[in-house]
Amino acid sequence: GRHNLACFMGQQAAEKAIKAYLYHKRVEDVWGHSLLDLCEDAKLFDMMFDTVKAEARQLDKYHYITRYPEFLPNGTCSEAFDEIDAERSIELSTQVLGFAKERIV
Repeated sequence: GRHNLACFMGQQAAEKAIKAYLYHKRVEDVWGHSLLDLCEDAKLFDMMFDTVKAEARQLDKYHYITRYPEFLPNGTCSEAFDEIDAERSIELSTQVLGFAKERIV
C-alpha cells in the first residue's frame, strides 16, 4: 500500500500547522522540517507547545524515513510502513493540527 505516503503527509500537515502558527506570530525566518525544532521556536510565544513534543518526535521519524529511504536498513518505504503506522500518523498530526489551530484562531 501507500502507507508510507500517509505517514509522510501526516508529518507534513503538522509541520505546516506549526509553521502557520509561527507566521501568525510574525516570525519572518521560519525554516526546517523538524517538528521538535519548530515546537521549540513556538515555545518562545507559548510554552504549551511542550505538550505536543511527544507527537512531534514521532512524526519527525515519519518524515526522515519516508523522505530519505537510505535510512532504512533494508527493504523499501512501502514495505516499512503499514496501516497501523498510517493511522498513527493521521492521529498524531490531527492532534498537532488542532493544537496549533486553537492558538491561531
